[in-house]
Amino acid sequence: MRGRAEPASLVFAHSGYGSRRSRTNRLFASLFLFCCLITALCGFASAAGETYAPLWEFGAGDAVSSVAITQDGSTIVAGAGRVVYLVDREGAVIWRTPVGSRVNGVGISPEGSLIGVAADKLYLFDRSGDLVWTEKTTFVYNDVALSSNGAYIAAGCDNGAIYLFDKNKKTLWDYDMGTDTHGIAISDNGRVIAVGCDNQGVYYLNSRQGESWSYGTGKRVEGIALTPDGRFVAAGSLDRCVYLSTGQGEHLWKYPTSDAILSTALTNEAREVFAASGRTVYVLDRTGAEIQKITLNGRAESVAVTPDGTFLVVGGGDGDRFIRLFTRDTALLESGEPEEAVGGGVELPTPVEDDLTPLPTAANESSGSVVEADARVPDGEVPIVSQVLGWVENIISLFLEPQEDFLA
Repeated sequence: MRGRAEPASLVFAHSGYGSRRSRTNRLFASLFLFCCLITALCGFASAAGETYAPLWEFGAGDAVSSVAITQDGSTIVAGAGRVVYLVDREGAVIWRTPVGSRVNGVGISPEGSLIGVAADKLYLFDRSGDLVWTEKTTFVYNDVALSSNGAYIAAGCDNGAIYLFDKNKKTLWDYDMGTDTHGIAISDNGRVIAVGCDNQGVYYLNSRQGESWSYGTGKRVEGIALTPDGRFVAAGSLDRCVYLSTGQGEHLWKYPTSDAILSTALTNEAREVFAASGRTVYVLDRTGAEIQKITLNGRAESVAVTPDGTFLVVGGGDGDRFIRLFTRDTALLESGEPEEAVGGGVELPTPVEDDLTPLPTAANESSGSVVEADARVPDGEVPIVSQVLGWVENIISLFLEPQEDFLA
């Protein structure tokens, strides 16, 4: 407000007006906060009946570094150690195969026809488990994402480069980020790519032109997610915050958690935002209000969700190492208890490398479930007043910290 202050005499002359204006401003502010509280309470009431509960689980034998799911929830891909799993909705393993190094990221085309794996090479498999092609550089691939029908395959390397391939392995575009890429997401039509980087940045790219906008977080960005149409971006940083932005670069809110965030996911229109942080998967609504917390007995490593929010996949890290499917569809939860998926009798595709360590004989080799029985948070566990205050805090933080941190 410096430079806009009125001279002392003029302020004195209009002091009555200033007082009335102050009272009016306070009234508007009170009405605004009241509307916010009513909206939040209504939102929580509607969200209370949409919490997630587990359908099935099985042990992967290693930290589940990455998961992905088709849009209809029929097929799940997961990377654990050096092994890639393809699993159906009922928890039956369709196939599993090792790759040449630790799996850093997996992706699946929205309809499930092609699977991408980021490791020592970039691998492309079909749904049957046959290897379509590999692409090797002198650098490691950190993550991969596929557009509809696998028409576009986006991958990030630890040499700072982003590559865009077609399903025939043709390089369509490459872009030097100047920093290591840790997370990557692509829209269904392949026109938009979102990237989380080592330099603390979140980048929104046009897949043929380059950077549209970017902003900085406090630390490295591990989790990145796009809605299928590319209109919303969720980012998770090691600074322990979840960020939600629009495709136009408008920063909507950030939500603080207690631990570094390793993975994020989004439903259509960003109605729900998911974040894996510490031993917890946070489920937030579009305003940044908490809907649910799912607690594991080990680290929550990776998350993925169907666009309609019906199915949620969670991959556990150290202390957990399970792949789990959750749902909020009450019709699918009639059994009441999660089932242990059976991996026996699975036909394994030919390993990609001949000298790889043999696979274990069963997918569910880990002993015992470690998901707490009350993974589905009871409606009364988190006081509504606390949730409302947190929601209002997000709004106030936008007023106090608009967008100074944006890089572009």
